[in-house]
Amino acid sequence: MITKTTTAALGLAGFGLVTGCTETLDSQQIRTGGISATLEAVAESASSTSVTATLKAGGDESNTYIILSGGDRISAEADGETVDMSAESSGVYVARFKTGAADTEFKVLLDREDDDDAPGNTGTLPAPFDLEALPSEPASRGEDLTVSWSPSGTGDDMQIRVNGSCIFSRTIDVGGDPGTYTIKAGTLESTRSDEPETCDVDLEISRTRFGDTDPGLDPESSFELKQVRRDRFPSAP
Repeated sequence: MITKTTTAALGLAGFGLVTGCTETLDSQQIRTGGISATLEAVAESASSTSVTATLKAGGDESNTYIILSGGDRISAEADGETVDMSAESSGVYVARFKTGAADTEFKVLLDREDDDDAPGNTGTLPAPFDLEALPSEPASRGEDLTVSWSPSGTGDDMQIRVNGSCIFSRTIDVGGDPGTYTIKAGTLESTRSDEPETCDVDLEISRTRFGDTDPGLDPESSFELKQVRRDRFPSAP
């Protein structure tokens, strides 16, 4: 396992690069079993999905990112289309597809030049849904706020996230897929209790499934597949 200290030492030897609080490692310097791949397929509509692979050494909470080099490459597949994933930043690779349909199977394939490949990363998207419009007039944080979406009843995990400059961010695990959830009065807390303010609040709701990762990768690897919808509403004290 590559630790922070070890990676820094490799950097001095010309194998890795330390940049601020993060570090990078050339993929030629690590075996497949030491690569932790955090994989996400996020559909923001029924016709658009982004697949992201974040590659790290030392586990999914490490700050050491792996840069693919030499003959090492990563690609994604869906609906019979294969797309080479391009580097968005150090150790982060992205591919985009013009589909977001229910049960679409996505695959992520890591091909190694001098070590074992890891092609067995697979999962299927949950079904698309529509988020009902949120209030256009300021909604009091002292009153219940109901969030609704359809269709529902899939049994997939639902989660709501809210964020705004005048409230503390909250993540709410809804659990199953009931089609409606009431954010109880007082759940959204003002950041300034002495002088609470009104501000626009961003709400994101996601429907999630979990896929499988290749057994040859670091066991902390994961694959989440999501439908995500967003809206904004004014929140008042």
